[in-house]
Amino acid sequence: MFTVFWAQWRKERRSPFMLIIFLSLSIVGTVLMSMTTNNKMLIDVFGVPELTTAEETAWIQLLNQSEAYQFKMRAEQPSRDAVREGRADVAIKLSENNYKIISAIESPNVVLVEQHVFHVFAKEMQIREASTHSGDENQFRADVEHNLQRPALTLQTQAWDGNPIVKYDINLQFLFGLTLFLVIYTIGFKVTGVLMEKTTGVWNRVILSPVRKTEMYLGHLIYSFLIGFIQIIIVFLIFHYGFGYQLMEHFDMILVICATYMFTMVAFAMLLAGVMRTPEQFSSLLSATVPIMPMLGGIYVPPGTITNKFILGISELFPLTHAMKALTGVAMFNESLTDVAMPIAKLLFIGVICMGVGINLMERRKA
Repeated sequence: MFTVFWAQWRKERRSPFMLIIFLSLSIVGTVLMSMTTNNKMLIDVFGVPELTTAEETAWIQLLNQSEAYQFKMRAEQPSRDAVREGRADVAIKLSENNYKIISAIESPNVVLVEQHVFHVFAKEMQIREASTHSGDENQFRADVEHNLQRPALTLQTQAWDGNPIVKYDINLQFLFGLTLFLVIYTIGFKVTGVLMEKTTGVWNRVILSPVRKTEMYLGHLIYSFLIGFIQIIIVFLIFHYGFGYQLMEHFDMILVICATYMFTMVAFAMLLAGVMRTPEQFSSLLSATVPIMPMLGGIYVPPGTITNKFILGISELFPLTHAMKALTGVAMFNESLTDVAMPIAKLLFIGVICMGVGINLMERRKA
């Protein structure tokens, strides 16, 4: 077993480029998606000719009191062209006491932007109307702002168990999802070494040596497991120490979940290798199967976005879905291993089935 293991390591040391590529993709992909989610939606705003610069500035300051949108003054024609050509979903036309939504498509973004703008204008119009009946409009507005900072009534929200509601970290979801997704390719290209040796006849020549068949399988599979596991650890450590992701508090449980996931994915890759007859067929099937997993598992979208029962049922067949449930539960919601026992059990069940069927198909095939 160790002979086969070190033989794989020597090949890796001579040509580590594939491993470096997948490691880099995990880091770059997560960083790019995090930058996308952290950026505010930029919305062009233009005013009617009668609107003064001071009035434009006042409205922009009010509209920009949002964590989701950034409003920026722009000339009318470029703003309209951006909407017409599909480069922007919406633009805003301002007047002294009113606004107009400019859009060319029906989009959820348009509805959300309109709700925000309406809320800002309605609040400002109420303050203006009330201030006209006061003796000092400036003092009235200052009092209103002061009272809004110290409201008479406050609302607090708690979870069903009395604990504070935890804000869902979509960036942490992207980190877990992309790392687990890309490591599948690393594992797949390592497991294909078994298929390569069987195709070229190396497997039969090694069997004639003192190395037993079980040791040959263990050497390949343990090496594939360790390479994928080390890749995940490196990515997580880089994001913890380099980008400020808080992973160390539950890092031991995260490693347990990732180790279980690695076993299942090695078994899944062995199943695909058992189905295919050549390394080329295996690579084609791997490339066609793996990209489906994150899409069906909802890796790229916030939780609850996918509601179709058929799609959710199919996603239960993929290990990535269960690993993500366990990792997000532990890292975001402080769940214990007992709480995530079901996803881990499903991973082990899928892994055992895939490993048994995959090796059986391998052994039934004629060399």
